[in-house]
Amino acid sequence: MEETISRYRIIEKLGAGGMGEVYLAEHLLLKRPCAVKLIRPGDATDPRALARFEREVRLTAALSHPNIVEIYDYGRAEDGTYYYVMEYLNGLSLAELVERHGPLPPGRVVYLLRRVCGALGEAHAAGLIHRDIKPSNIFAARRGGLGDVAKLLDFGLVRPAARSDTAYLSREGQILGTPLYMSPEQGTGDRELDGRSDIYSLGAVAYFLLTGRPPFEGEGGIAVMIAHARDPIVPPSRVRADIPEDLERVVLRCLAKDPAERYPDAEGLERALCQCACAGDWHRDRAARWWRAADLGTQERSEDSRLTSVA
Repeated sequence: MEETISRYRIIEKLGAGGMGEVYLAEHLLLKRPCAVKLIRPGDATDPRALARFEREVRLTAALSHPNIVEIYDYGRAEDGTYYYVMEYLNGLSLAELVERHGPLPPGRVVYLLRRVCGALGEAHAAGLIHRDIKPSNIFAARRGGLGDVAKLLDFGLVRPAARSDTAYLSREGQILGTPLYMSPEQGTGDRELDGRSDIYSLGAVAYFLLTGRPPFEGEGGIAVMIAHARDPIVPPSRVRADIPEDLERVVLRCLAKDPAERYPDAEGLERALCQCACAGDWHRDRAARWWRAADLGTQERSEDSRLTSVA
């Protein structure tokens, strides 16, 4: 049975996470595709979860950078379901991009990360720390005929910098975030976080994009967090030999254990990325060509599968 939430027709489920479910939907009158994130009444019994959900939408809506996902609407349905509506992104998360196509060319990594730096710059200027920068929370989208339009998603763990008045949003002693991409200070909880924690996480994302693996891997989250705080980083060029030296220096500075040794802000990191020799290797035209070729490959694979099923 088709479901309707307020003014939106639900089409299909796109994914689910700790904060709710995300669906592809369509505005009933505008016929515009969008993504609707829901938190059902049964999931809203914990006031912390609901407060995080409401804070996520308010903080995201307050940001206007073109590389941050845009919020269209927010409300509560008659059955008690809380929801917010955001732009539908046609493309792939960076996690999916690497999973399907392998490590990215260095120039493409620089191209994408520079745009994420712009998004983080606005958030940090507003006094907000994302706290969950990871490949699955960054999208390479297709917008307005352009390819590789980077979009930063999921502000569910955002908190004001150097503030403790939002601690009630997580259970006492619970560490929120993703250990594979978490800064040492976020994992240990021994100091107040600032924007340099997000710089570390973005460096870990860069490492993944270049090598196909995060800086540290392990069987448990605690072991990975300890590694981030204690163990030296294996230079990405020892995983993939063709990584340029100047880009590697940028990534390793982001991944410094001591926040004081990292780039002081997203603008500084963006400038360093811009100065890498490979920065001009990937551009709007090349991104558009890549996505056109990817579309062709998808159509060919789809046609092959239909032929196979008929046979």
